[in-house]
Amino acid sequence: MTTKSRLALLSTLASTPVFAAPFLAIGDNAELFLTARTEARYEDNITFSPDNVALEDEVFEFAPGFDLVYGKNSLVKGSLSVYERFIAYSDHNVFNEELFNGVFTSNYEGAKFQGGLNASFKELNQNNRDANLDDRLVRSDSTDVSAKGEVAVTEKSKIGGGLVYNNTDYKIAGFVDRETYSLPVNYYFAITEKVDLSAGVQYRINDTDVANGDADEVFYNVGARGQFTPKLSGSFSVGYATRDPDVGDDNSTLGLDAGFDYAYSPKTTFTLNLSNDFETSSVGIGQEIAAISAGVRSALTASLTASANVGYQMIDYLGINREDDYVTGSIGLTYGVNEYLSVDATYNYLDNSTDDALSEFTANIISIAANIRY
Repeated sequence: MTTKSRLALLSTLASTPVFAAPFLAIGDNAELFLTARTEARYEDNITFSPDNVALEDEVFEFAPGFDLVYGKNSLVKGSLSVYERFIAYSDHNVFNEELFNGVFTSNYEGAKFQGGLNASFKELNQNNRDANLDDRLVRSDSTDVSAKGEVAVTEKSKIGGGLVYNNTDYKIAGFVDRETYSLPVNYYFAITEKVDLSAGVQYRINDTDVANGDADEVFYNVGARGQFTPKLSGSFSVGYATRDPDVGDDNSTLGLDAGFDYAYSPKTTFTLNLSNDFETSSVGIGQEIAAISAGVRSALTASLTASANVGYQMIDYLGINREDDYVTGSIGLTYGVNEYLSVDATYNYLDNSTDDALSEFTANIISIAANIRY
């Protein structure tokens, strides 16, 4: 439910207009696009360390790749995106890295059944609020797989289920590799043509490579989804969440997962996301994280789009005397030069206040990037 990536927005390939002609058409059902992102950014705290030991630098990144889009004329649609990130630091060359990324998505839209399969593998060399060192970047591999589906039981009801898997594999000592398996099951009942009520349960297994670091979590929930008003749409689930670790006391809390979009006008949309959930930290300690984020996106002209986001997380470490208050904010502009090229500029602010003085930091990141999709 919570965000964990340090520079997910800055480091992945940005989308450009979807009407760009493909580099290669593969039959009548698939198209191949060549992609590239070139970025220059300034970071005043590249390791997310306390201010007195913060390292600053200019970072240059080039990420060539391709997008394979298929399913134009079928019920099954999807894409495969592959790109290689070449990252160079102006002063701290020891952090230079080459990282592989692959993202696969597939969706089926039938009359009685809808389903999707998403998978990604990302090589990361970056710190975040939960995993950082004063003089090093944390190298890790992240694998995510999500398979979900819904089947119509009656004219007004559906049953949904799935499997969500995540594996974080650290390539540096001091952090705990971990796997999570989530099994959500939900029942949906349509009260109007556009709104469903829901009831469900999610069972999650946290498996770490540290002794006595495993935990089972259950989230019993009710909620709703759909278009609640002509301008407001989204979904929410609220209920009772429990955490049962192998060692230590059991925990319970109010569980929440909600996301809403408000179409203020044809050009401007506001978003609001709320969550409260358990999680396992990079050193194997249980956490309860309450999070809220709000954003706005507006098309200023046909070619220029502005966005802004602000977020707050309260992280309570279970079983130890530590609590973090994590604040993030960003503003950005994206300009579509033509159907093949877009340029964006972004400013990000991050601030972590905590009972652990060694984990406090502030960071400012300014970036300018060009995105090509041909």
